[in-house]
Amino acid sequence: MRVELKNVGFTSGEATFLEEISCTIEEGQCVLVMGPSGSGKTLLMKIMATIIPPSSGEVRYDGVLTATMSDRDLDHARLRHGFVFQDAALWQNLSVLNNLTLATQYHHPRRDPGEVQRRVRTLCHSMGFTEDLNQRPARLSAGERKVASILRAMMLDPEAYFMDEPSSGLDAATSDRLLRTLRDLKERGRTLVIASHDSEIASQLADWILVIDQGHLLAFDSVQNLVRTDDQRVREILVDVFDLSSTYDTDILDILGSSDDPFA
Repeated sequence: MRVELKNVGFTSGEATFLEEISCTIEEGQCVLVMGPSGSGKTLLMKIMATIIPPSSGEVRYDGVLTATMSDRDLDHARLRHGFVFQDAALWQNLSVLNNLTLATQYHHPRRDPGEVQRRVRTLCHSMGFTEDLNQRPARLSAGERKVASILRAMMLDPEAYFMDEPSSGLDAATSDRLLRTLRDLKERGRTLVIASHDSEIASQLADWILVIDQGHLLAFDSVQNLVRTDDQRVREILVDVFDLSSTYDTDILDILGSSDDPFA
């Protein structure tokens, strides 16, 4: 799925939270969204996913303006992507199982229950999720709730994923499973938009990086280009991720060079 933003802005009252953001995310790309806390990353991703409409500008899916879609077409468009919320955003009055299958029940009520159960088991196994699915989300740890949110987003096998800090709160083993899952999704041509400062995700998956600060788009470029940027603010935001203490399995070390300062 191709996602295009043109001059997107968001205001509330007298406050401006996003201003004149334009970018195009091509089908099959993995785009890492980076910026300091409060920079607008989450808001931007929710606008990309049509969870929140922009105050100005345009959002297009495969060239189609989402603002002109009918409610039915917009529902269909939203089925094409999954969203992983930073706080998991599970329904607390439903069991974990019902959280995972809610979208299937709503959009595909006639789907074979056995097929749905097999899908749940397959996804849980892939992420090493062994918790009792009949319990409520409140009984899970923060990391387990995050995994449940990831599994929920994957249930309908969408074309694109918007993930807000998907690795936060995960232990090392689960983070490794997440990385394998994301790599598999990318190999299958899924579009990935991930807000994260995880160096492994950045080095192993990212094709492009979007840098946002105080609601302004500072940079949107390939990893290879951005690690050579002359923009001091962009450097400050990137430096914590692209340091030489991380273990990379891509050619990023060749890009960074052997200096102690990756931007030297």
